[in-house]
Amino acid sequence: MKKSPIKNLSASEAESLFAELGEKPYRASQLFNWLYEKNVDSFDAMTNFSKNLRSRLEELYLISPIALEERAISSDGTEKYLFRTVDGHFIESVLIKRDGSEEGRLTICISSQVGCPMGCRFCRTAKIGFRRNLSPAEILDQICQVRRLSGLKNDNIVFMGMGEPFMNYENVMKAAEIMNYSFGFHISVRRITISTCGLIKGIERYIDEKRPYNLAISLNDTVPEKRAEVMPVEKANPMTKIAELLERKFPISRNRVTLEYVMRADNISREDAGRLRKIFRRGRIKLNLIRLNRGDHGLTPPSESEVAAFVRELEIMNVPITVRKSFGDDIGAACGQLAGTRYGAANS
Repeated sequence: MKKSPIKNLSASEAESLFAELGEKPYRASQLFNWLYEKNVDSFDAMTNFSKNLRSRLEELYLISPIALEERAISSDGTEKYLFRTVDGHFIESVLIKRDGSEEGRLTICISSQVGCPMGCRFCRTAKIGFRRNLSPAEILDQICQVRRLSGLKNDNIVFMGMGEPFMNYENVMKAAEIMNYSFGFHISVRRITISTCGLIKGIERYIDEKRPYNLAISLNDTVPEKRAEVMPVEKANPMTKIAELLERKFPISRNRVTLEYVMRADNISREDAGRLRKIFRRGRIKLNLIRLNRGDHGLTPPSESEVAAFVRELEIMNVPITVRKSFGDDIGAACGQLAGTRYGAANS
C-alpha cells in the first residue's frame, strides 16, 4: 500500500484521522508538535503515542516526502539544499543568514512548484519549464529538513524559491496556515511572505480572502513592452491593472505590499523612477530593490553608481525602500539562480 505524506494533513483533518483510529482529538496537536516543533523523522520518536498507534501511523503515512540530494554552503554563510521528491523530481531551498552568522535573522526561501510555467527571462527555474505543483507536505518538509540538517531554527519564511506560488494557491495557503499553528512551527503570519510575479486573479483572491501573510509582487520594469520581454506574465496581467487593484482593494490596516524590482542597466533610469512613482502614487507599498544576479539570461547588471542614482530618484516617493543584498551567488543560491540541479552542474 502506498503511504500518504502525513504533513498534508491540516489540524481538522488530523483530528478526523485520530477519530477514525479511536483516539481523542488532542492527539492532533500532539502530532503537529512532534512533526514541526520537535521535528522528528520517525513515528517511533513520538513517545506519548502508544506502540499500537505508532505502528498504525507507520503503516499509513510517510513523514518526509523529500530527501536531501546535495547541500552547498556559500562563502557568505548561505546554504542551498537540493531535494529529491518521491517521484524523482528535484527542488531547491535556501537558508539565508542575513548578517552572515547564526545569531542574526534566519530566513528559509522555499519552493512551491517543480520548475515554473511563467517564463521570466532572468530566472533559471524558468528554463526547466513546469513539471508539477508541490503538495503541502513537500512545501512544509523543506523547512523541517533545512532545520534538521543545519541545526538552526529560522524565524522567517519566504515563498521565493522555484515556482509561482499563486499557480499552486490552495497548497501554498494550506502550508502557510500549518506554519502558523501554535502547536507546530508557530511562525508569525508577519514572518511569512508569499511572492507572485503578478497574477491578478490570484492577488485579488488573496485580498478578498483576507489572507494575513505578507504579499510581495515582482514588478521589474515600468514600461509594459519591456516588462513583457523579460516577464511574459505582463501580457495578461498588466502592471497598471495590478496598481489599480492594489489602490482599490488592498486594506489600509494591513502591511504595505512589497514591490520587488530586479535592477538591470536598462530599467533604472530617472524616467523609470518617475513612471514607478506615477503608477503606484496611491498604493500602500514598499520597494524591495535587488541588483540583477549573474546568469545565462543575456541581461546587463547595473553599476553601483547607477543603483545609487535610482534610489535617490525613488526616495521622493516617501515609501520604505530596501536595497537587498544578494546571498549565495557563488553557489547558485541567489535570486533567479535556482534550477533544481547539482551545484557543480548549475555553475559549470
